[in-house]
Amino acid sequence: MRILLCGANGFVGRHLETVLTQTGHEVWRGVRRPVAARDIALDYTRDLLPAHWIERLDGIDVLINAVGVLRDTPATPMAAIHDAAPRALFAACKDAGVGRVVQLGALGVGGPVTTTYFTSREAAIAALQHPGNPFRHLLLRPSLLYGADGASTRLFLALARLPLLALPALPGSRLQPAHVDDLCDAVARWLDDPSATSQDIAVVGSASTDLRGLIASYRAQLGHRPARVLSLPEALTTLAARLGDAIPASLLCTDTLRMLKAGSTADPAAFAALLGRTPCAFDTFLHDRE
Repeated sequence: MRILLCGANGFVGRHLETVLTQTGHEVWRGVRRPVAARDIALDYTRDLLPAHWIERLDGIDVLINAVGVLRDTPATPMAAIHDAAPRALFAACKDAGVGRVVQLGALGVGGPVTTTYFTSREAAIAALQHPGNPFRHLLLRPSLLYGADGASTRLFLALARLPLLALPALPGSRLQPAHVDDLCDAVARWLDDPSATSQDIAVVGSASTDLRGLIASYRAQLGHRPARVLSLPEALTTLAARLGDAIPASLLCTDTLRMLKAGSTADPAAFAALLGRTPCAFDTFLHDRE
């Protein structure tokens, strides 16, 4: 199949390109700054009408939207990147005769937590799932994705190497990390199944943990003894998040703290069925790389 992969230079996009190319697909890379023959220039802050996408979709069988941002800033407005641009793109897919659409979303969209990150994605998901669409769609909703080259994974591995940690106390907050390669393998299986139907899948691993458990697991896999962990008071954690609001590159801000507190878990059965096997386990991640 000929695939337009939007967000090809991102964490998920890089892995998707590798897997889909290896499985025989022709991947055209949607990127901000084209450098190769199959690169197509995209700008999700400006390409907000179906007319902006029609020509780019000529001859495309599959559209994969892996574009997303964690922080809402003037340079990366979520209203455009998560909402207006994808809705325009899906409308153009309908007009261009694209057969399948894969959308990377997030677990928690449509739930009780109303951060900008979540709410900015709701209209695009509704447009994707509109019953009048002629294309089949695969909506993937990850909990926490991990992989050796992921920004959050690099951060957690760096923390895991420290003998003394100060971490926020987040009682009841659970995560269900999924490996990025599992997500990519699931996409490849869905595309290679001629009878695949539209699906809405929570992308989660087979086990849940909390932030402390995840870092402790990485530390154990690195061969270190357990670290000493100090609990940050809630007031200090909140202050740190507010300081992060002023630093666009920070992974911690008020919204990400709210999402972390809420947790992100789901039944892994549907993802395992799509994947055709049990998802990888975060507690063997480093050993599996060897």
